[in-house]
Amino acid sequence: MLLAPDRPRTVTARPRSALDRRGFLAAGALAGLAAAAGCSPAAPAGDAPDGGRTVEHPLGTAQVPVAPQRIVSLDSNGGLQVALEAGVPLIASETLQGAAPVPPYLPAPAADFTPLGFNQLNLEQLVAMGPDLIIGNTQRIEEHYDRLAAIAPTVAYENAGRGAVWQQAVRTIGDVLGAGEEIERRLAAYAERLDQVRSAHTGVIDRYTVALLRFTTDELRIVRGQIFGSAVLADAGLTRPPSTDLPSPQQTHVPIGDESVGVLADADVLLYFLGGGGLVDEADATFERYTAGGLWEQLPAVRAGRVAQVDPLAWWDGYSVSAGLACLDELDRVLGGLRT
Repeated sequence: MLLAPDRPRTVTARPRSALDRRGFLAAGALAGLAAAAGCSPAAPAGDAPDGGRTVEHPLGTAQVPVAPQRIVSLDSNGGLQVALEAGVPLIASETLQGAAPVPPYLPAPAADFTPLGFNQLNLEQLVAMGPDLIIGNTQRIEEHYDRLAAIAPTVAYENAGRGAVWQQAVRTIGDVLGAGEEIERRLAAYAERLDQVRSAHTGVIDRYTVALLRFTTDELRIVRGQIFGSAVLADAGLTRPPSTDLPSPQQTHVPIGDESVGVLADADVLLYFLGGGGLVDEADATFERYTAGGLWEQLPAVRAGRVAQVDPLAWWDGYSVSAGLACLDELDRVLGGLRT
């Protein structure tokens, strides 16, 4: 028996946009454009403007306003989500690919918010916006950091892709945005909800192992490690089956071939989602291909009816307290419906 999510999950096919390199100008030229647009380049370390502060980060040092008023996020996960839930003035951000560019569990952006698309970068557009702070995860901005820092103070942070614990990453982003107290309040609410879920389902949590699966454009993957959804399961005290540690515990996912579905036989419960990130195209077709075969039907979790679909917007694209609460709500529903 498949436990369907509370609302339909639509996987919308949309071609992935290539990185826009038309705006990749030299740093000196960008500084000139920034001045023309009324946006000064980042001040050198140790020379913070009045009321500013020095922030050290993985790519360098930035002089950041205490209360930035024109924030741009080049991260459709942590940067976008933490900024919206903290209520800071986010004027633009990269957004998610698919039917919901901004997850519905977040507060809506301001009316004048500019979505920058998924995995796109146009430096000329950023200059014209006149931001006073640019944020983004290290992988997303490190190649263009010097050019970005010529437009506005730019701060990088590590995320799950570099092994960062999501709560600490959220704290870091909140501190950079000047919203540390609000993020701590929200993290406390997450911890309280976590205790509720653990208390309500202690017997199930202690008894069953759980594997989190992702059906992508072309394959099935076991999600694990510090990737957001996997980390939430660990927060709740759920145990992974041994198959999730093959071939190496350091990997963030385990690819499963069409003929290797049987490796999931050691999982008591299977949670799955379709797509997420940039691999949303035809994820539903991948799901049909893997689950139509006899190998899937023979899995103990499938035969026992302990399989449930969850929302990729929370379990994969999520990277915020709001996303964590959405995951816990779904997990509460799933655990409550399991056959014991």
